Amino acid sequence: MKHKLFVLMAVLLVLGACSPTTIIETVEVPGEEIIVTQEVEVIREVDTSPISVTIPWTGDAMELFLPVVEAFEAESGIEVRVLPYKTEDLGPLLPAQFMAEEPMADVMIMAWPWWIEENTEHLVDLTDLTEGIDFLGNPVVKDGAVYGIPSYLWVKGGFWYRNSIFEANGYTVPTTMEEFTALLEDMATLDGVENPLSSPDGYPLADIVEHFLAARGGPEMVQGIMDGTVKWTDPEVRAVFADDLIPLIDSGMFSDPVERHAAADLWWEGDYVLHYYGNWISEDVDDPADLRILPVPGSTSIVGGSDWMFIPKYTDRVDDAKAFIAFVISDAGMAARLEQGGRLSSRADFPLDLYPASEKALAERVSQFEVLPDLDDTIGGEWQTIFWDQISLLWVDTTALDEVLETLQANMPE
Repeated sequence: MKHKLFVLMAVLLVLGACSPTTIIETVEVPGEEIIVTQEVEVIREVDTSPISVTIPWTGDAMELFLPVVEAFEAESGIEVRVLPYKTEDLGPLLPAQFMAEEPMADVMIMAWPWWIEENTEHLVDLTDLTEGIDFLGNPVVKDGAVYGIPSYLWVKGGFWYRNSIFEANGYTVPTTMEEFTALLEDMATLDGVENPLSSPDGYPLADIVEHFLAARGGPEMVQGIMDGTVKWTDPEVRAVFADDLIPLIDSGMFSDPVERHAAADLWWEGDYVLHYYGNWISEDVDDPADLRILPVPGSTSIVGGSDWMFIPKYTDRVDDAKAFIAFVISDAGMAARLEQGGRLSSRADFPLDLYPASEKALAERVSQFEVLPDLDDTIGGEWQTIFWDQISLLWVDTTALDEVLETLQANMPE
């Protein structure tokens, strides 16, 4: 004879969360078999303290990210403590923390994909978060596993201009280098214009060089430089400098190097007509709707980059940290940031109709181009600052071309 006896054991929860577990026991009784089923509430402690996230943005740029944090907190119930750390400050701090297995945060965001790739032994494998997603900003992958996930996409696709100025002067976007040169020569005659092209110092000058290399030498030239199959001293690379860039510098089409923030202000005020910068420039101008972009003729690619999210494997909040990253790359997380302007989605499938008007036209244009990783961010390390310095030297002394190219090649990492 069998009797079933159901016993419910209630456990009061003081801290943490509970999940039901069913335990089945068979008890032998002379002449009977009694099956006892006990449903037990098993206590699992849950850390309800905030998770920490380092971000590479400060000031106004940080404020543009906070709506994402607030949306995640509202959806998940997990609080987030934001720690602003610029990439150049964060990178040197982390090795000692990793050695001590005591990271400063549960999620970290930085602009150096090469640094993430070099430190994957300390990071959580995030491959599961990227399955089925087509990214425009390339994830950081090593040995087939993903360790860094692009938060948003910034792009550098050409020279910015004010549409109102083009319309007032009857200008159209050139399609050949001859038309480009003729347009610059006409711009040089406009009242108040010091130079047609601005020269924002530091990394933007290097970005201009990269754009010319991709437009005139093709995306494969830039890819070859990054993977080492093309050298800076190759004749084809030198020809882009000698035939396209240097004539514009020598003829005064470019301004002298100017601090990048000052260069942006001078361009908007009319000292220059064309200004090379990333699409986050829309955060700093009075009328983003007046912005248009002019690629160098021949362009079939656009440089895209990101700030990459990763998780140190020493945190005890891996699940919550992964939930944060998953939200950032979700439709809701993307929309919370993109509606602030100045960034594009790092996902190729993000709906264009969810973009604000000031970013939608650029997002449509990006979809028509091959997206290349940023050259100097990809190579990284000490070479990156050498690149910036050497291009600045070239801008003030074009006769140093061969010396510059030899220096760049000699310092390329193995």
